[in-house]
Amino acid sequence: MNAIDHQTPAKGHAAVISRRRLLIAAGALGLGGCASDSLSLLGATLPTLGGSAGGNGYPLTNDQIKAIPYASMGVRIGGSAGVVTILASVDGQRLHWASADRIVLITERGRLVKTIGLPRDLLTTRFTDDDPLLPVARGERASEAGISRIIDLRPNDDFGVPVQSQYAVQAEESLTLLGQSRTLLRVRERVTVRKWRWSTDNLFWLDPADGRIWKSRQQFCPEVPAITMELLKAPALA
Repeated sequence: MNAIDHQTPAKGHAAVISRRRLLIAAGALGLGGCASDSLSLLGATLPTLGGSAGGNGYPLTNDQIKAIPYASMGVRIGGSAGVVTILASVDGQRLHWASADRIVLITERGRLVKTIGLPRDLLTTRFTDDDPLLPVARGERASEAGISRIIDLRPNDDFGVPVQSQYAVQAEESLTLLGQSRTLLRVRERVTVRKWRWSTDNLFWLDPADGRIWKSRQQFCPEVPAITMELLKAPALA
């Protein structure tokens, strides 16, 4: 991936520093200048407000988010208030999204594949084949149940956990993100982990033309609530 956002920032250390400063500023805005106004969520402190600044579910207005010179993604964990993360770094197809409170979500083509800073972290995701999500959405692959990936988690080390997936294309749906309406395809992934005797449904809203996932609701273990992610300012496609 050559371009990681709408405006190509300076390379190297300066770009990392500027992102850190932006995260700190975003955190301050999210707190309304008051560090005591925070929500303790799963052992991590996330900024929250009594109401959204812009009516969009986030502590930044649409104009403030659009003014951020980096790709950004809105995140909610369970029923938490929305926070704005920015694209902090890129490793091939893996995008590292960081929050002001140092939680990092790593996605690969919209799929959550690693987390840093949660009470239970997803350490690694290894697909048994190419991720079948986009082929299923395009009708190119049957959605038979099968082992789609192997995951590792910490703490309470649990390595080599097989995840079984079955996909179903549900419907076209219109979503409005940062004031812009998009017609997307909603795909459900029924996740089953027999080792834990646990199952859940992940949801993805994607554009089947280019495969971009604009919104998703993903849960990787029973101890961490579902994580909702939506692109606010999308990175350039590879």
